[in-house]
Amino acid sequence: MKLTAFVDGGGTKTRVRLVDHSVGAIVGEVVTGPANLGLGCKACWNQIGRAIDIVGLDLPARCVVGLAGTEYSEERQGFLASAPFPTILVSDRDAGLFGAHGGRPGGCLTVGTGVSFAWLDPRGIITRRGGFGFMLGDQGGGAWMGQRLLCGLIRLADRSDLQPSHISLIESLEIGASPTDWITFANQATPLEFGSLAPKVLNTESTISLSADIISEGVAELESLIREFPKVLPLALVGGLAHAYKNHLKMLGFDVVTADGNALDGLSYIDQHLSTLRIDRWKSND
Repeated sequence: MKLTAFVDGGGTKTRVRLVDHSVGAIVGEVVTGPANLGLGCKACWNQIGRAIDIVGLDLPARCVVGLAGTEYSEERQGFLASAPFPTILVSDRDAGLFGAHGGRPGGCLTVGTGVSFAWLDPRGIITRRGGFGFMLGDQGGGAWMGQRLLCGLIRLADRSDLQPSHISLIESLEIGASPTDWITFANQATPLEFGSLAPKVLNTESTISLSADIISEGVAELESLIREFPKVLPLALVGGLAHAYKNHLKMLGFDVVTADGNALDGLSYIDQHLSTLRIDRWKSND
């Protein structure tokens, strides 16, 4: 059995699909923890290796990987240098784009823990925006949403303006009841941990003005990110917060569609058409 591992790694989870090319069939698919190059190349390979172990089949003969954080050149080089089998690395946003539209023109806005955007025009040219990571970007994403929530709550607490609805929200966060607790959490929290607070914002959008304001701000940030995208092309939203923004972006005039496939499908497409695609790709020393 000659296996290829297709790997979609992001800030929240890693999906690994094993394909047996001798029969052209998917023989295993597993989800594990985050594999973002911002976490380090070792952490990424640990998640990939864990997924392959869970499937319990032969080691793959090769690996096609789409990771968040390919901008981290040192970690990218380390990832490829430590590859245990021949590996092709591309950006997770390109994987999502080709999965969403099967190689046809269109845009793919990924809104999960982080945020990135790419679109393919009718000439075959790819334009990319965002994807700068939590410290410098990802506005509108889950980590940003959680951080904005704590910023708002601590300001209200500082002015003694917390209402009963805020108190209930704070209790549901399970990170402590006082500003001192929130400061302690924020100073050590990862983007994934900030992102874990995002569902509380979504769940209280209709009852707490702070939450509604955060989502409105997120819509404005995403609109700014995609403002150059031609509205005549289809726009697919993917990621854990796609549902939260879908109707908002439709109301702004974008042709929001359901993605044809996911990033793993996109990696398969990229693997089949790599020689003709104008995308960044990096290879291990086989």
